[in-house]
Amino acid sequence: MAATALQARETPTRRPHLRVASGASTKRKALARTNASVFQAFVFFAVVVSLVTLMGLGRVWLSVQAAQASIDSSRLRREIKLEQYQGDMLEVQQSALSTPTRIQALAVGTMGMKPATSVSYLDLRGGAASGNTGELASATDAPNTGVSAALSKVMEVAAGEAHVLLVGDVGLTSSR
Repeated sequence: MAATALQARETPTRRPHLRVASGASTKRKALARTNASVFQAFVFFAVVVSLVTLMGLGRVWLSVQAAQASIDSSRLRREIKLEQYQGDMLEVQQSALSTPTRIQALAVGTMGMKPATSVSYLDLRGGAASGNTGELASATDAPNTGVSAALSKVMEVAAGEAHVLLVGDVGLTSSR
């Protein structure tokens, strides 16, 4: 028995490696770790809330832009319809002004013209008028004298006046 007791004393038992720590520093470290994790959670939450807010603001901004574009589009459609209506009214007015009966009435009333009894064609390049034959006068029939040049000029002025009366004061032509 004595030998066993001696042997038991001689074999040292392995003890775990322990160190002495004060209670206050352990509590401070645990509190610091808790504070750090709470701060990280707060930062994460703040970042997520900021991102969600920015995405919401972006969606609202896009909705406002879409509504504004829709309003502008409907306003432009109304303006286009109004302009098309005005263009159609001007075409109707132009066609009413260019009717042959109106032109004849203006020619008789304002310029003192009468219906033609015979047809004569003038060659404005310097030829003379032909008779009732309905043929064009050739440039070799008569030289370009002072009388034929004056007559040519008078005919150009009359044609210009007739064109003004035909088209009207505005001078409209069809755009279609």
